[in-house]
Amino acid sequence: MSSYRRSTLVALALMAQTVFAQSTYYPTNGWRESTPEAQGIDSKTLADMVDNIAKKKLNVHSVLIIRHGYVVLDAYFHPYNAGATHDVASVSKSITAAITGIAIDKGLLKIDQPVLSFFPDEAQKDPDPRTKSITVGNLLSMQAGLDCGFLPGERELEDMRRTNQWVKFTLGLPVKVDPGTKFGYCSPGYHLLSSIISQVAHEPLLEFGRKNLFAPLGIKDVVWPADEQGRTHGWGNSHFYPRDFAKIGYLYLHGGKWDGKQIVSEKWVRDSTTFQADPGRGPNSGYGYGWWLDKVGGNDEFGGNGRGGQRVAVWAEKDMIVVVTGAGYPGAEVGPPVAASVKSSTALPDNPDAVKRLQASVAEAAKPPAPLPTPDLPALAAKISGAAWEFPRNASRIDGLQFVFDGKAEAKVKVKYLGTDLSFPVGLDGVYRLGPWGPLGLLAGATGKWTSDTDFLLDLNFVSNINHYTLALHFDGDKVQAVINETSGLVRNGKVEGKRI
Repeated sequence: MSSYRRSTLVALALMAQTVFAQSTYYPTNGWRESTPEAQGIDSKTLADMVDNIAKKKLNVHSVLIIRHGYVVLDAYFHPYNAGATHDVASVSKSITAAITGIAIDKGLLKIDQPVLSFFPDEAQKDPDPRTKSITVGNLLSMQAGLDCGFLPGERELEDMRRTNQWVKFTLGLPVKVDPGTKFGYCSPGYHLLSSIISQVAHEPLLEFGRKNLFAPLGIKDVVWPADEQGRTHGWGNSHFYPRDFAKIGYLYLHGGKWDGKQIVSEKWVRDSTTFQADPGRGPNSGYGYGWWLDKVGGNDEFGGNGRGGQRVAVWAEKDMIVVVTGAGYPGAEVGPPVAASVKSSTALPDNPDAVKRLQASVAEAAKPPAPLPTPDLPALAAKISGAAWEFPRNASRIDGLQFVFDGKAEAKVKVKYLGTDLSFPVGLDGVYRLGPWGPLGLLAGATGKWTSDTDFLLDLNFVSNINHYTLALHFDGDKVQAVINETSGLVRNGKVEGKRI
């Protein structure tokens, strides 16, 4: 890495603490709101973006833009809504890194401490000598050296989740390269970080975070599951409301300070948003401690990125925070238009017509579609109603299905997902029956339609938990052939055969 590039990224981190120090209010109890023009942003450009997302039915769930401390856009796209929390996926790593920094600030652990020292009962009896040299800092910068995260698909994470001893599984991974020498996007390594916090704080990462990070920021509702040993999923699966999650970006924008109190040390914010590893994404990209460094729409950015397009982006030079949730969408449809909307560092002339159009676009994007006519069910529907099918283990995580067809407008489906039973009403009129049907009892919905006398297309949308599936099902006696796609990239054209049980 050139000294110029490193110095540029260091300056970017420092900018977050100095450029907009005049923004002294803190949204502990809620954000201020403003028209875009009052903060130098063009409403028409934002309205065009919202209309484009809605027209193309992109899998964007929400877009939140904050400038100079003011919310200038808070858009929600059906079926997601402002009353639902949302999985931020691997942006959780940014949170885990922040909480780890707080623990280091408190003297509970050190960044150069060997990882194995925390797990004497779960480490292998005779580990590779290189495993002994893996440090907390190596985990944070994704340079543990374990054979993990070097191939697409996060296979190691999926394998870990199918065991009941996640820490033991991760510590048993072979070493591929010397620790500290190469970036490998290893989610299980961030579960080790969470488990380390559990060890030193004597409570799960989530509870330690509630007391030391979330509560001071006024963040009350956080859903973050744990493994069978009670250790918070350090790599992902944390759920926040977008307006709450923006507070994390605001905290880092202000150098870790919040309402006169240093929540995370300035040094930790600086180190976390400074180049620590090269992820191989090009000359403008880098990785700190749980935070990505990049350039979007001409803006230098540090932020958290997650599967499906979850983002909290900090554009320090613009004094902006952009939070996006979704289920897999083209990033070019959001980041560049937001960047293009920024016209000035000071207020633009009022544009009430453009503001009115933006408000109308946001309102329209939140509406559900009109119901479609419902044809009569084929004879097969009655024959398979109540029957259950079991799938072999596959990349979709869907292990089985059971349908009940008892009306033209609505059916029911039971889904076995990673071994957990979920039940959904299925709109046969093209409209989701939204409710707490998804994993962790969070917002989800389903629609479906018969495409022939033997074929059924199921749209299974976990909404708050990102995954959005389409399952093209062909029923043939005691078998069902399924072609499964998931919009965030979990599975593409996955072909599996289920057996009736």
